[in-house]
Amino acid sequence: MKVDVRKNKDAARLHEMLCAWRQAAAMLKAGEITQEEYDRWRYRYPEFDTTGHWHKVAPSQAFSDMLVEELKRNTED
Repeated sequence: MKVDVRKNKDAARLHEMLCAWRQAAAMLKAGEITQEEYDRWRYRYPEFDTTGHWHKVAPSQAFSDMLVEELKRNTED
C-alpha cells in the first residue's frame, strides 16, 4: 500500500502506522523478537509502539503567562 503523506495529516499518520507494523514484522522475521513479543505488540498497538517520534512541546511564554493570570483571577474570586 502506498500513502501520499503530503495529502493530509490523516494520510501522514496512516503512513507512520504502516511503517511501525512493517518494522515489527521485520523484527519478528529477523528473530529480533519472539512471536509472543510480536503478538503482545500487535494486540496493544499503539501502546507498545516504540517507533513513533514523540516530542514534548512546552507552551509559549505568552500562553503560560495568560494561564497564570487566569488562575490568579479564579483563585481571587
